[in-house]
Amino acid sequence: MAKPFGDYYDSIFEDRLINMPEHTQLPSASFTALLEKRQELAEVEASLVTQKEEFQVKFTLLQQRREDLNKKEEELKLSIIKFDKFLEENDAKQNRAQNKMITETELIKQKEKDIQRFKAELAVLIKKREKLKKKVEAYSIYPKFLAKVIKMSKEFQDMNMVRTRFETLFITYDLLIAKYQEDQEIMKTLKSDHNQFMKKKNNEIMMFHNSMAKLQARRENAKTKIIKGESTWVHIQNTAAKRTIILGMTKMAIFNLYMHVRKADRQLGPASDDTDIQLQAVQQYILELSDMVRELKKSLAFNTPITPPL
Repeated sequence: MAKPFGDYYDSIFEDRLINMPEHTQLPSASFTALLEKRQELAEVEASLVTQKEEFQVKFTLLQQRREDLNKKEEELKLSIIKFDKFLEENDAKQNRAQNKMITETELIKQKEKDIQRFKAELAVLIKKREKLKKKVEAYSIYPKFLAKVIKMSKEFQDMNMVRTRFETLFITYDLLIAKYQEDQEIMKTLKSDHNQFMKKKNNEIMMFHNSMAKLQARRENAKTKIIKGESTWVHIQNTAAKRTIILGMTKMAIFNLYMHVRKADRQLGPASDDTDIQLQAVQQYILELSDMVRELKKSLAFNTPITPPL
């Protein structure tokens, strides 16, 4: 960081004072030299003060010039901004002028096209006018013919009566044509309605036929199911009868086994009519016999006597 100019001169002055010899180091013979050095020091200080003042003046002038330069720089920036704005406005004006020129050119082209179109329409109208002139010249014989007809006819007195009668007939013809067209539209509507009605009824008839076919198919399926159900019922009845006989025979066999077990084992208690209890008793007896057979096989293998169950 740069030091202030006052501190700069103070530091130079202090360096010079430090570099001067002390009184203790000076001999007594050099007192005159010391006075000369002090005088030189005073002159140096005066010179430094003068240089400091001159530097301050120069610094002030430089500061003022710097401020002037800053002002000029600001003015120059403003001038540049104004010039840029002028250029932008000029470009905008140029663009507007170019757009206007393009618009006017397009307008001129459109006008030229309109002129060409109007010329073509004018040529067509001129041709139509020539054709109409020829038709007028061709139709000029009809007034003469009508004049002769009026002279020869007793019904018409002048040409106006003939024109009125013709207009009346022409209006009547137009009315008849309109009525005929109206009747034709009514006939078309009636035919369309009739066709729609017949189509609707035919669709309904087809739907009814389809429904009848489905109902007949359902009836046939129902008949088939009934026949199958009757056959199944007869089969079930026959099967039930057979199974009833088999069940009775099975119960009888179980009862015979149960009675045989009761004769062999008198500790079963009172007899029971329940088939499940009878089967349990037979099962228990068979298990006991199986155990006896296993013990017999073991005793035969080891030649040991068998202890019969109590």
